[in-house]
Amino acid sequence: MFRGSLIFAGFALKKDIRLKRTHVFRFICVAVVFIILFSSWLTSSRIGSPGLDFFTKIVWLNFWLVTLTGIGFFSTAITEEKEEETLPLLKLAGIDSLGLLLGKSTVRALRVILLLISQLPFLMLAIALGGITSLQICAATAAIISYIILVANFSLLCSVYARRSGEAIALVLIGLLILFFSPDILTKISVNLQSRGYLAANELIPRSIKAYQEIAHDISVVERINTILSTGYSETVFSTQVISNLLMGMFFFLTAWLIFERCTVADQAENIRKKRLSRKRNIRKSRPDKLAFVWKEYHFVTGGKKALIIKLILYSLVIFWVVGGGLLLDQYSDVSFIFPFSWNELLNASLLLMLIGLVIECTIYTSRMFREERKLKMLPLITILPHSLLRIVYEKIAGCMMALFPVCMALGLVILIAPDSLTNFYNSGFNSLLLLIGIQFVVFLHLLAYYSIIVRWGALAFAIGTIILVEACATPFMQILFLLFHVAIGETGIILPVFYLSLLSCFLLQILIANRLQQIAAEE
Repeated sequence: MFRGSLIFAGFALKKDIRLKRTHVFRFICVAVVFIILFSSWLTSSRIGSPGLDFFTKIVWLNFWLVTLTGIGFFSTAITEEKEEETLPLLKLAGIDSLGLLLGKSTVRALRVILLLISQLPFLMLAIALGGITSLQICAATAAIISYIILVANFSLLCSVYARRSGEAIALVLIGLLILFFSPDILTKISVNLQSRGYLAANELIPRSIKAYQEIAHDISVVERINTILSTGYSETVFSTQVISNLLMGMFFFLTAWLIFERCTVADQAENIRKKRLSRKRNIRKSRPDKLAFVWKEYHFVTGGKKALIIKLILYSLVIFWVVGGGLLLDQYSDVSFIFPFSWNELLNASLLLMLIGLVIECTIYTSRMFREERKLKMLPLITILPHSLLRIVYEKIAGCMMALFPVCMALGLVILIAPDSLTNFYNSGFNSLLLLIGIQFVVFLHLLAYYSIIVRWGALAFAIGTIILVEACATPFMQILFLLFHVAIGETGIILPVFYLSLLSCFLLQILIANRLQQIAAEE
């Protein structure tokens, strides 16, 4: 039984080993380690423990990359087969459910674990720099590996249960947010309610929340990493976090195995039913006129007029709820949740929420800009149209930008009501940081558009991971530029190089996007 199930997994693992990109990724990981080592060496004169600083950067970089891998890579293991409707073909080939799960998910987890282990010999250099021991390195590696197994198998469960990759990614993201943030949020709410007199410390709800926080603290890899990186660490490698993450990963894998047949059969029937309903409910849109791609992006990618009206109402309600609800809460309660609310502070919070909404919308529309054409293999048909590829791309961008009208209108409303809310961001001392974030966000959108035509799924995670890697690698060189120019021209010494490098990156990415689109059109 198990020998037959392992055939597909063994084939996938052998295929991965023979791929050139696998070894390239491992060399890149080692190169990143040496670049961060160079960064720690640059700052060694100002830091008491450069080895600890170097190892801390590596550990947290691995944590964020593993988390992004779980969101964008592990979560699409089964849903990509569902969307391409290839699961029945794999079953006809004699591959059972266990073989599919091992070949599609476990092999992916092994890839990431091997990439992590390839860093281990070079991480021992941190011992020579001082401030870290071999026990801490082994403990951190074990903690990250157990976290990989947990995230990979939880993402596999979400991928088996969900019908689409977007649903699986959303489920994984919600699960990780609950794991890392719910204990602290529930504890703060409980403490606040106790301070208001609504709850007593010895009641069931506060005691349950406290017990939940302790359990979450024990299984959290974040808390475990903080403990490992503390001075004088002498605990065992196999901690509660390592064992619990391994057991939870096994539980999620077994659960995915048990529900696999039920979820895949139900998904096939649901797809047939949705196709029939879509034919019946096909409502004719307005005519595209001359700007066909603007019309297409506006109606089919962003949702059209219905989505525009819904977002307009939603953003208005958010502003009303934050400002009005905050003022009422502060007026009719004796103790505020965080601080005494004021009109300007609530409008600043509304402005921040609108900016977050703008970022989310831009990210979603950019990731979906070329996805349908790539999925339905329509790029060859687009390239034979009597329009240049540049015009087609800019028309698609214009169609997506039309959908940003509600959030831009909400931002304008907040600024119109309280102009000080905009100037407060620049007078807070972080104006240069905000400018750098804006520049990096533009580069991120270009990366996201590029990855959306390179990979099938997980373009968002790849784009975020690339930004994190580039920032980690570019940090030492930015430090050199800052040390050279900050005395003469101040903060501009680091802003101008980043600005020009970002412009160059955007220009190069636009060329890569155009070349990739032409290549895909020629291949298909």
